[in-house]
Amino acid sequence: MASDFNEALWSFEHFSNTNRRESQMQAFRDALSDCNLSDLGFRGLPWMYDNKQEGERNVRVRLDRAVASTVWSDLFSSAQVQHLVSSRSDHCPLLKNLFVGQLQPLQRPKLRYEIMWEREESLPETIKAAWEREGVATNLGGVTSKLQSVMSALKVWNFEHFGSVTKELGKIWAQVEQLSRLDPKGNHDAIKSLYNKMDELLYREEMMWLQRSCISWLREGDHNTGFFHQKATWKSKKNKI
Repeated sequence: MASDFNEALWSFEHFSNTNRRESQMQAFRDALSDCNLSDLGFRGLPWMYDNKQEGERNVRVRLDRAVASTVWSDLFSSAQVQHLVSSRSDHCPLLKNLFVGQLQPLQRPKLRYEIMWEREESLPETIKAAWEREGVATNLGGVTSKLQSVMSALKVWNFEHFGSVTKELGKIWAQVEQLSRLDPKGNHDAIKSLYNKMDELLYREEMMWLQRSCISWLREGDHNTGFFHQKATWKSKKNKI
């Protein structure tokens, strides 16, 4: 079970000028013990809730956590819980990895036109220059050659201007976490600047996954398949709510 339990287990999970009531935390510990559940631990920031206030009014507490029974922990012995950072919520996202360290088959990434590229003003000039580089196309072979030239140019351009959105987000998360650990108050401006970059990257990531969901629909949704019926049924139920 992973959730916001609205309570800390121990006093060292509460970062504030005011103390947390021991009786409340003891009741939470007793409840977990009665249900044979134990905390799975975590990696990252030591808190999950931040009221975003400054000075003495600031409160940070580890309210969100993942707990499990002994049987579950034995089945998923390599599971890890990671505390991420968020620029839009007073609660940090909680990521639970069940199979940490297992090797995945390497796949060569496919280059496709990305909608998020349109966030960069230099995109039209890059496409125009690559298209004109091949000269005039007089047949389908020429058009194919020009398209290949454009995609090759966009591959280099993408590396220079975008890189990997996921990797960049990971770097920013790590920087925010480090600054928050060292001196949240003194690093307030730097953290705010990183949050702004995070918002832009998250928007680009959202566009990227939205595009992939549309591709999946176009590839499979027009056929009389389980994919189509599953999506249609889900949308019908959602509209009735």
